[in-house]
Amino acid sequence: MQRILVVLFFCLSLSSCNEENNIDCSLVLCAANDSINLELIADGENVISNGTYTLENIVVAGNSSEELEIRVFPDTQGATTGLLEISSFDWQAGTYIYTISLDTDYEFNLEVTFSTTNDPCCGDRLVITGLSSDDVFTDAETYSSFYTIVLN
Repeated sequence: MQRILVVLFFCLSLSSCNEENNIDCSLVLCAANDSINLELIADGENVISNGTYTLENIVVAGNSSEELEIRVFPDTQGATTGLLEISSFDWQAGTYIYTISLDTDYEFNLEVTFSTTNDPCCGDRLVITGLSSDDVFTDAETYSSFYTIVLN
């Protein structure tokens, strides 16, 4: 009877070691929390890359107290040539509403929804799961790296 129990215990211990379910987290590079990256288009041109708007004449205000970091990348390489980046270390899962003013020419509200991932290696990181605006047309694809806003 003891032999049967030992063999049964050995078989059960091997069956729990399924290599297909184990993830090697040492091979995973975890990305930082998402930031809001906006490509702003007016009259068919990117108003960041053509120099119409710079950090000095862009204002981003929110309805909450989190500290925002605003950066402008006029010469970004890749899919677009100019981006406005908004980020905060204080963001948590939920919805945030911001008013973005471009000098005195444009002002629009932007609603952003963040959710957390449940990644086994990287933990709960924030990702943008919704971005919308009632004031301007927003070409937004969930989980994309940037969002195009056509200013009216």
